[in-house]
This record gives sequence, C-alpha cells and structure tokens, in this order.
Amino acid sequence: MNSRLRSVLSSLDLPLAELCSARLDGELFTLGDFWCPVDEVDDSMRRARAAGMLPASPRAIAERMTAAWIYGLASEPRRHQFCVQVSARMKLVPSPRLHIREISCPADQLQTISGLRVTLPLRTAVDLARWPDDPADVSTVPDRIPLIAALVRYGGHTSVAPARDLFSAPNLPFKAQALARLDEVQRYLDSHEP
Repeated sequence: MNSRLRSVLSSLDLPLAELCSARLDGELFTLGDFWCPVDEVDDSMRRARAAGMLPASPRAIAERMTAAWIYGLASEPRRHQFCVQVSARMKLVPSPRLHIREISCPADQLQTISGLRVTLPLRTAVDLARWPDDPADVSTVPDRIPLIAALVRYGGHTSVAPARDLFSAPNLPFKAQALARLDEVQRYLDSHEP
C-alpha cells in the first residue's frame, strides 16, 4: 500500500480538521481551496491540479484570471474563471466560487496542464484585454496592462502583434476596447525591456 500523500489534498483525502492542524504544524500549505505538503513546489502543475479539483465540469477550460494564476503571474482570484465550448451543451450552474461561460475557442489556443485544459498565455492575454473586470473580483485584479504584458512575454512574444492576429474575426465583443488595451500593452513592453 502506498502511504505517500498526493501532491494536492482535499477533505476527501483527510478530514478537514486534520488538514488544518497539519497546516498549523507547518506540514502543509494552502493552495487555493486545497492543501499541499510543504515538500511540494508551488508551480503551474500544482495550481492547475488544484483548479481542476474545483467543482467545475470536466469539460471546463481555465481562462482569464484563473489561467494567469496557474501560470504564476497573478494571485488566486476570489472567483475562478472557466469556460466551456459552446458545442458542449451543458447546464451552467451559478456558483459564488466559479464563473463559467460559453465560448468558442480553437484547440490550438489551449494546452493541458495536470489534466486541466488551460488557455494559452497569448489567448489569456487577449481575453483579459477584451473582457471587463468581474465585479466580484475587482479588488484583487491587478493593473491589467502589466499583467497582459507579462502573459505576452510568458507566451514567448516581444510584441502584441500575435495577439492582434487573434482579432481577425468580425463582430467580436469588446474588440475596440481590447485593441486600445493592446496598444497600451505595446507601449508598456517597449518601455520595460526585459
């Protein structure tokens, strides 16, 4: 029998009181709504595993601030942001901890980390540029321009030109706002060379 604990723990693994006691004793640290042994590294794989353990659909895709958190570029959002493909045809249940929306996202703009589908850094940057702040999360959302710039760089780009290419489709919601933000991001990138 394997006595090693999993890298991300929930109250299904150990009673909540025992998890809290182990955290107080310095044996565990919190990672989102879950816990990790202190010898585990807080990295994108563990954060993706923790996000994947939230009560979202197995078809859910981590996006926007949740994806930025998984990449280690933002703090954990109060309300995790997921999306599902429009073709998934699922019932979206309201939740104070999760925000799930239907979108159309090509497979080449997604990657899988620890079994969870996550939007690529460039797609995450574009989504953050396009969509307004979630009112429930406005106090924890950092200034978007440096965050979007960090996502562009994390995706291996030095300019926003590849992000602008994702706006080729007509009639995208908030397109003008996003293009204006991307102009600001480019100015930020130009003035903050790595």
